[in-house]
Amino acid sequence: MTPQTDLGDFDEFESLQDEITGFSSLGIRPGLRRISRLLSLLGDPQNQVPAIQILGTNGKGSTAATMETLLRFGLRTSLYTSPHLVSLQERLRVDGRYLPIDVWRSAWRRVMDTVARDAELDADKPSFFEHFTAVCMLMTHEAEADIAILEAGMGGRCDATSTCAPMAVMINPIGIDHMQYLGSTIEEIAGEKFAAAKAGADAFYAGDDSALTRLFHEYCERAGARPHILDSMARPIDIKCTLDKTCFSYAAVREIGGAREIAGLQTPLLGPHQASNATRAITVLLSMKEKYDMFSFISPDSIRESLKHTDWPGRLEVFPTAGGPSVILDGAHNEHAMRALVSSINSLTGGGEKIKIAATVLAIMSDKGIPPMLDALSALKCPVYCAELPMERATRAEELADMCHKAGIGIAGFFPDPYEALKAALYEAEQDELVLCCGSLYLAGHIRRILKYN
Repeated sequence: MTPQTDLGDFDEFESLQDEITGFSSLGIRPGLRRISRLLSLLGDPQNQVPAIQILGTNGKGSTAATMETLLRFGLRTSLYTSPHLVSLQERLRVDGRYLPIDVWRSAWRRVMDTVARDAELDADKPSFFEHFTAVCMLMTHEAEADIAILEAGMGGRCDATSTCAPMAVMINPIGIDHMQYLGSTIEEIAGEKFAAAKAGADAFYAGDDSALTRLFHEYCERAGARPHILDSMARPIDIKCTLDKTCFSYAAVREIGGAREIAGLQTPLLGPHQASNATRAITVLLSMKEKYDMFSFISPDSIRESLKHTDWPGRLEVFPTAGGPSVILDGAHNEHAMRALVSSINSLTGGGEKIKIAATVLAIMSDKGIPPMLDALSALKCPVYCAELPMERATRAEELADMCHKAGIGIAGFFPDPYEALKAALYEAEQDELVLCCGSLYLAGHIRRILKYN
């Protein structure tokens, strides 16, 4: 097995995705009965590797990637995330590397054969995400990882990643999303995520919402988990953001895991919110160091060195273009993420000057809360090129343009092809300006594949 440092075999992984989809039940099917039975028949691989589960609405992927990078300094790591931007292959990394297609196919054959041989599962097949989670749990175990970082797909209580017995769960800020599955209020949605807390395990919550903090304590008490409020334990200070890194220092209210202040930190992930994400990840690991010997290698020096190598594509990711304006990709797909994006854009500097966004290429899924997202985006005060993605859930470009107009946003045009929208925006932009692409992770992935791999 030769792990890859970059993606490859695109056609092979698209074929694998189609194969898993065709063998799976349709849609999202909350519940742990099917995935628990499947994993049990596979020998419960999810319980063979110590795990930390990452939940929340926004920032969980960035936080998971940051945490995995910090742990890779001393452990063999596995990072499971979703969704992917360009290829299914992105969803699992071992020691920061992608696994080749033959390893994926071998694991999938085992999962598929297990389902086919079991009458109950064969009659009520797991969903795509359940099948896929089983495949990745199996590969993580067989790769002999020391620790797995698992990003929940949606919610927590009924998410397939909640079949593990994690050492800790970490819950990032919570916002309104997936209301058709998680609940109609922020409290109901938060409850689904807080319910992932397990008896005897440590549970960490960002703590950015005081009302939800009280609810978090209630869920932890009910589950028998040990609660921790991250934003009351430490915060980032001296934050400075440029087009290539975010610099900050870590400041805790007390010494945690042998550290209280760590100066001179930097991450390639851009924006003040990434300093907060990194601070929370650091706090979790320093707290775990106080209880588990396996984390004894974590120190201010290891944190300072490893953090610089964090890689998480499609989140304020900058792509220079030959002789022209640069492109910024961001997957902001709800109001909370869009407001964080706009705040980050306003904080970024390039060459000592604040960056200028010439235009935005925008595509949004129709099941999102679009008006609040547009309200947040309007603060950039730049023209928008509306686009649509080749998906049933995508908002039509002309409809999105009409919604932007009602929100007071200037429309430069609407396009059925996102790349045509980007080319039109780049044509009008000056060389020292940037074009922003945002509104959906699917848009970020669509454009990223073209810019990086075509």
